[in-house]
Amino acid sequence: METAQLQLEDRNFCRVCKALSNPVRLQILRYVLAHPGCIGNQILLHLPEDAPHAQSTLSQHLRVLRTAGLLEAEEDGPAVCYFVNQDCLVWLCHEITDLQQVPISSAR
Repeated sequence: METAQLQLEDRNFCRVCKALSNPVRLQILRYVLAHPGCIGNQILLHLPEDAPHAQSTLSQHLRVLRTAGLLEAEEDGPAVCYFVNQDCLVWLCHEITDLQQVPISSAR
């Protein structure tokens, strides 16, 4: 049972790391952290100039971040407001800390 739980945690960890591996998604997460409750159009306007500015591309990035558990969305009439899932960030910090605790000899 413990091994199955560890495998699930590892898959979740990989999903979150993969979501954060894209620089645009990292920028989106940082923007939402600084502006909780923002909507997609606000995020789109504040993406770096060299980032794609198509609504469909933003939607794909937001979907990846939500699937990974990093973002939560709440409908507000026709708008969708985005919030960072603080529990996911705390969990990610714990996972990274746990990696630091693994003895080097057993990691090989």
